[in-house]
Amino acid sequence: MPELSVIIPVYNAQKYLAQCLDSVINQTLKDMEIICINDGSTDESLKLLEDYAQKDSRIKIINKENAGYGAACNDGIAQAAGDYTAVLEPDDYIEPQMYQKLLTLAKDNQAEIAKCAYSEVLSYQKPEQINKINWSNNFSLPEGVFDIYRYPEFLYFHPSIWSCVYKTTFIKENNIKFPTPKGAGWADNLFQVQTLCLAKKIVYTDEAYYNYRKHTFCESDVLKDYKIPLERSREIHQWLESTNIKDEKILACLYKRELTYIHLMLAALPLNTLKEGLYDIQTLAKDLDENIVLSNSIFNKREKAFYKSIKNTPVIALIKEKIKQARKKIFSLHLSKEEKSLRLLGRQVIDA
Repeated sequence: MPELSVIIPVYNAQKYLAQCLDSVINQTLKDMEIICINDGSTDESLKLLEDYAQKDSRIKIINKENAGYGAACNDGIAQAAGDYTAVLEPDDYIEPQMYQKLLTLAKDNQAEIAKCAYSEVLSYQKPEQINKINWSNNFSLPEGVFDIYRYPEFLYFHPSIWSCVYKTTFIKENNIKFPTPKGAGWADNLFQVQTLCLAKKIVYTDEAYYNYRKHTFCESDVLKDYKIPLERSREIHQWLESTNIKDEKILACLYKRELTYIHLMLAALPLNTLKEGLYDIQTLAKDLDENIVLSNSIFNKREKAFYKSIKNTPVIALIKEKIKQARKKIFSLHLSKEEKSLRLLGRQVIDA
């Protein structure tokens, strides 16, 4: 039995796949199996996987018809024989010590989940820019073992399920699976909520061992269907109700993320489905407990006003979001301790 099973769901990923595979086979941790699921790729991804498998016996290939990211991950989990399981996306790459560090952290603390920080690789910039995501700017990071009830803020930020190792028996005994929409479909959202809410012991390190590639400047540009966040949110709400999770801090953090998703839905909403789309978005907003949104300190004044606008005057919220997105694509100025950047008409003008 290997120490770790690494699941790599692959669909038309030939551009970055070699970098991804090199980063995993060159890990300081050697005792692992690498389960690559070729999800009906039409490019050279399968050939690349086969070439690597000839050189490294740890690589196992599952070749199947296209069924989407979630289904591919589920196939990998079903085959996983390692003590721990990790997911690695094929256009990302990891630092050489990532899995050794996380496994040591998990085993030393008998944790079901060990999670690390990550960096964003901005591929839309030339040359690529790498920025560490500093969650410590937003909340106090945990030290030692914790559960999500003590640090629910992890539910607000990016799911980043790939920056973790999970105890394999924990996943299988709790029957935790990815939803299976076609394509990518944000299938990681429910998986993140289930794993974090069910784990009794979680450990975190603020060392960034994972490099997550972003291909576009505006997140709404990659949202092919405005209904995707809506469907994932409904699944999460249903699961919370079925498991009787009613903790206000957990709900508040999930609601805060859903307000962010509503912004993306408004930006991606096509004009030919305006009436239906606004109704869907308004319905999602009404599913959020108003008392929590308006009274919990995690929400700022702008978020509370946005929430009220979506519930009462969604057309105005839509107009404001469309204007904001248009301005962002024409002109964007970003200033922080970590970086200073200016973009005009989608091009990087200043990068310091």
